[in-house]
Amino acid sequence: MLRFAPRYGIVSPALVRPSRLKQAQAVNDNGREDVAMLCDEHVEAALRLFALHGLSAAEHAAAQASSADARGDAANATHWHEVCRVLDRRLAGALRQRRLHEMKDDATPQS
Repeated sequence: MLRFAPRYGIVSPALVRPSRLKQAQAVNDNGREDVAMLCDEHVEAALRLFALHGLSAAEHAAAQASSADARGDAANATHWHEVCRVLDRRLAGALRQRRLHEMKDDATPQS
């Protein structure tokens, strides 16, 4: 009786290779090093705001940040901007860009 031995042994290389690849992180993984750690104070404020306003909490935080910025209250504006960032990073980024654009326009001398 003639028997054939497997070429690679028990485990085929096709089955081994994927396990040696770098493990991909989940899309919703917030553990990246480039993202600043969240402050407990801002998270608590965001949760309270979410409890009051639901899905529109980020817009309310952005409105509070804009209002504080218009009053010239930089500390309060920064706080509400961080709360907005906890709830919605895109909205906070847009708010920051708008704020920088307004500051740039204010600094430009008018003729």
